[in-house]
Amino acid sequence: MVLKSYFDGGNQVDSQYDRISIAVVCGTANQWKRFNTDWKRVLFRHEAAFLHTTDAVSLKNEFVQENGWDYQQVNDFIGDCVTVVEKHIAIPEGVKGKRPRMGLLPITLTIRFDDWLRARQFDSTLPNTIEEICATESLSYAFKWGKHIGAQYYELYYDQGEKFYGHVKNRRDHPKARKAIEPMQRVVHLGESDMTLLPALQIADLFAWGINHANQEVREWHIRLHDFKWESKSLEYEHLINPNRAALDLAYSWKLPRRRSTELVLGRRR
Repeated sequence: MVLKSYFDGGNQVDSQYDRISIAVVCGTANQWKRFNTDWKRVLFRHEAAFLHTTDAVSLKNEFVQENGWDYQQVNDFIGDCVTVVEKHIAIPEGVKGKRPRMGLLPITLTIRFDDWLRARQFDSTLPNTIEEICATESLSYAFKWGKHIGAQYYELYYDQGEKFYGHVKNRRDHPKARKAIEPMQRVVHLGESDMTLLPALQIADLFAWGINHANQEVREWHIRLHDFKWESKSLEYEHLINPNRAALDLAYSWKLPRRRSTELVLGRRR
């Protein structure tokens, strides 16, 4: 069995935002095949080439009014996309009125920049980029799900142009890192992909947008999305200052390529 996981980030490290998020959606080949069929039907029905949530809700790029879009049409379109999500995501035990079932597993991970900066001030030995923690933590969730369902191999797809991918690639390409991270030895695909061509990255984008706008649920489809029982993780200050020290020291011993620090990008704001 192969577990195929798709990763998409929400927000860039920039002072205009207050957090960074990454979404990963995991599923088997058969689960993705069924999802893709239903998703593409929605695209066809709404005459949309793809869903990019930020552009859609802002009526930008492909979703401009000149192309026939307005806010109601966008809400109807994304509402139908959320209905497809509801049909295909996993339902855990204990959800009232729902029978448990296997399905696609969405997971989001969020770190607030202020928490990150405080943690780095407290412990300067933490990784110097916030994307590294997002990349490694989200990857660990995918590997844990794979172990849970008995996956023998992994395929990892990242939206192109985002920094998370590089941190994972460094670990896959480094002999000592790959040996230390046992599931990495069974990764049969790792690469960047164009989200406009892959429904799986579009659903990851939808979840990343949703969690970045948590507590701002004014759209019906956004409220429904957040009513689903999916994994939403927030790495707050207390978590960040208590890393697995052995794992951190091991990662430092690999001497992986360094990146420009998050503090510099954010202007060392406090």
